[in-house]
Amino acid sequence: MNGQFKYEGKGGELFSKLLKNVLLTMITLGIYYPWAMTDIRRYFCDKITLDGKKFAFTGKGGELFSLLLVQLLLSGITLFIYFPWAVSKIKKYMWNHTELDGKAFDYNGKGGELFCKLLVNGLLSLITLGIFGAWAVVNLTKYGNENTTYDNTKFGFTGKGGELFSLLLGQILLSMITLGIYSPWASIKISKYNYSKTTWGNSVFQYNATGGKLFCLLLKGCLLSAITLCIYLPWFLTDLYKFTANASSVKAA
Repeated sequence: MNGQFKYEGKGGELFSKLLKNVLLTMITLGIYYPWAMTDIRRYFCDKITLDGKKFAFTGKGGELFSLLLVQLLLSGITLFIYFPWAVSKIKKYMWNHTELDGKAFDYNGKGGELFCKLLVNGLLSLITLGIFGAWAVVNLTKYGNENTTYDNTKFGFTGKGGELFSLLLGQILLSMITLGIYSPWASIKISKYNYSKTTWGNSVFQYNATGGKLFCLLLKGCLLSAITLCIYLPWFLTDLYKFTANASSVKAA
């Protein structure tokens, strides 16, 4: 898995997809949501390539409906204690039905392990009034990545809680001081850190976007979405996906 990502979706196509799926989900009082979710994920996968190799999503609405129904019922019955098991099963389904160049990804995380991770990291974050949050994010990201594989090769995450804490603290302070104007630059720096610490075997992910370009993109998108009463939103999202994908790559270390 090496090369440059590319997104080739179009705003008009996304507008039609979102309109259809939102309307059907509303008309059916939410029952259609699993079909909408699979349809939209399939659309995005069809529009993304890595070094010219295509992604694909083979999941089906009926299968996801059955899975979500059971997981929601079990989570509700157990007062959401079962939630980590539900998340693990849903993630496994979504990854097992996501392919790159005809090969499916896999997720092997276990509900019991995730439950312990969430419990310990949640408690430590609560006890430290959120200070441990950066370490919690790193721990959960590592767990998620290390249990995800492609072509029999594991993903990984080499970030450290202290590094992320320092980075987040600096970016949050600068965003506050500038009344949010610095936020796009902060977002890019955080994304660059996360990408640079994400691995697949001996390959490392890279993110080459700039804060200035993101600022202009967000300014244009927010203004046009507001002026058009959100009709422009699919075109805005398309621009964001293109911006992110075209700045993303994975290369052998």
